[in-house]
This record gives sequence, structure tokens and C-alpha cells, in this order.
Amino acid sequence: MSSGTQGIRVALLLLVTLAAGAAGGIAIDRWLVTAQTSQERPHGESRGRSGGRETTIEKFADELGLTAEQRSLIAPILVDTRARMSEVFDRVRPEYEVVVDSARARIEEILTPEQVRMYRQLLQDQSGDRRERPAGTD
Repeated sequence: MSSGTQGIRVALLLLVTLAAGAAGGIAIDRWLVTAQTSQERPHGESRGRSGGRETTIEKFADELGLTAEQRSLIAPILVDTRARMSEVFDRVRPEYEVVVDSARARIEEILTPEQVRMYRQLLQDQSGDRRERPAGTD
């Protein structure tokens, strides 16, 4: 396997990992946010017909047959968990970004200038990464 092919595979693996992390974060966020609002709806009533798909927490609650009281007791737990997770991520975000930026820089060292341009475009398209790159890294 050539080093170029290996570099592309590493880049794709990084993209898949980042996308999976983002998708997981979004899923958890939606689950937690919806838990907060689900207590306001009667049991069995979902947003499905009036405002979009049924969320994970609503399916979970429906499948377990949670009562309105149980939903109202669980919702604050989920809201608290979301806040605590946000605090944790806020603390580790700078370190996380250093790791990601370092990996990207190492990958870009392997790529051709045209591949670097394409790689950056892929990153923007996949994650909405609009952070500016340091001058001279194009």
C-alpha cells in the first residue's frame, strides 16, 4: 500500500470518526432536549403528526409505557445530565480541538496540495468546520 493511499485511508477514518462523534452528540442532545418537553404532552401524544418525527426519548417512554408522573420525574434528570455533559465538554473542548487539529495537520503533511484542498473542503462539507487555517498551510 502506498503512503498516499494510506494517508487517504487515515483521512477517511478521521472523517468517519468525527462524523460518528457528531452524530452521537446530536442524538444525545435531541434525546435530552425532547425529554424536557415531553413532560408537557399527555402520554402517547407525539410530535409525529404536528411537528416532525417522534424522538428517541418519546419512543423510549412509549415503549416502557411511562406514566405522565414518571416522565415528569425523568425529564429533570435528563436536563441535569445534559447540563453536566455540556460542562464536561466545555472543559475538554480546547484539548479535543488541539488533538483534532494536530491529526489534521499530520494528515495534510502526507497529502498533495490538491488533496489538502479537497480534504479541507470535505471537512467543511461534513462538519461545517469553518475555523480558519493558519496562514501558509494551503
